[in-house]
Amino acid sequence: MSTTPPSSILLFGAGELGTAILDALLPYFPNPQNLTLAVRDPSKYTSLTPHKINFLPLDLLTATPASLATHFSAFSVVICANGFGLPPGSQLLIARAALAAGKLRKENGEAPLRFFPWQWGVDYDVTGDAGGLMPLFGEQLAVKELLRAETTEAGVQWMVVSTGIFMSFLFEGAFGVVETVKEEGKGKGKEVVVRALGGWENRVTVTTVEDIGRIAARLVCEPNGVEAGERVVYAASQTISYGELAGVVERVLGRGLRREVWSVEFLKEELGREPESVMRKYRIVFAEGKGVSWGEEETVNRRWGMEVTDVETWARENYRV
Repeated sequence: MSTTPPSSILLFGAGELGTAILDALLPYFPNPQNLTLAVRDPSKYTSLTPHKINFLPLDLLTATPASLATHFSAFSVVICANGFGLPPGSQLLIARAALAAGKLRKENGEAPLRFFPWQWGVDYDVTGDAGGLMPLFGEQLAVKELLRAETTEAGVQWMVVSTGIFMSFLFEGAFGVVETVKEEGKGKGKEVVVRALGGWENRVTVTTVEDIGRIAARLVCEPNGVEAGERVVYAASQTISYGELAGVVERVLGRGLRREVWSVEFLKEELGREPESVMRKYRIVFAEGKGVSWGEEETVNRRWGMEVTDVETWARENYRV
């Protein structure tokens, strides 16, 4: 694949992920005018003004497929870095717009559109919709299937980057894997609990948002060693078992902790008590362990020899009780 940075990039979204990708892209572009950030309200992003990038006001809630396609067709690369909180069907809308934009570019004799959909997560080919538990996962799989079916005719070169979950999410108390709880009894302090979803040998792939940004930027601008026909690549800061995670947390804390296993059966019972809880559904997916981890040797960052941040390093810098 070409190692020349693309002439124009549209980055869709400026949240945690979008900002990390933008930060990693900037060194490739002495002229930041080649970078455009699509957000609903550019006035809220004045902190990015010093970068001298372009802004495109774009609201997915009101955009039509035709208007999106017109916007997308003006760029050689479209990167989608937003998704959580969007209405159902949004990712399919974006994918269809990318395909339509590819056709417009093809008709105008322009280079194929390169499209990176919002699939920075688990392997949706394997998870599917998790037996109906996760409609968003099902939509993500539908996006992949749509792109596979229509990309040749549309003249779109797409790539999915499966990254696992954000490393920081592994330490979110709401997820329940690493949680700080108050010990019972007067004068008691805080206790840290590490829970294995499904079992201590179960594994989960995690990537820091900064590593995702660097990997994405290199895939866009300098994809050495990535074949032109590759459509799905894997990335990881680390693939770790819950048993290994417990050891990491114990070393970082310098003291003991409580270990618990949340079996699939237990988690399904918990979901039965609160059937609309997305987080409880999410835990079941990870406890079942399908499509949520892959070997580090399979990753594009390992292929490149890129340095990434392992869980213990991240925890020592960021985890606080």
